[in-house]
Amino acid sequence: MNEKVLFNRYGKAVYRICGTVVYDFLGKPRGFLIGKTVYDNQGRHRGFFIENVLWDRGGRIIGFIAGAKVEGVTFPPVEVPPVPYKDLPAPEPPANLIDLDCSVRVPLWSIMRLENLLV
Repeated sequence: MNEKVLFNRYGKAVYRICGTVVYDFLGKPRGFLIGKTVYDNQGRHRGFFIENVLWDRGGRIIGFIAGAKVEGVTFPPVEVPPVPYKDLPAPEPPANLIDLDCSVRVPLWSIMRLENLLV
């Protein structure tokens, strides 16, 4: 499976994207990726994943995949992520989730912490 590790603004590994499911490093499913739109397990829209960058709902950067680039933003070096626990089965995503449009992207860090995105 093609797994992508999401790092916070300090380069710490926080989440993993495995297919369309977002997991934490304890193996707990935390949300879903529908197209480029990120939802939590309750079906609430939480952000966008575009070109290896995770944007909050306001279009500010909240996380990234190693090697991501955004003009005007310096990403920190990344830490080696922890070894994940065995992933728990993911719940079925709510049926009404759709891929939304991220109309504005601001090359600034969000005030929201990535660790709080999918709690």
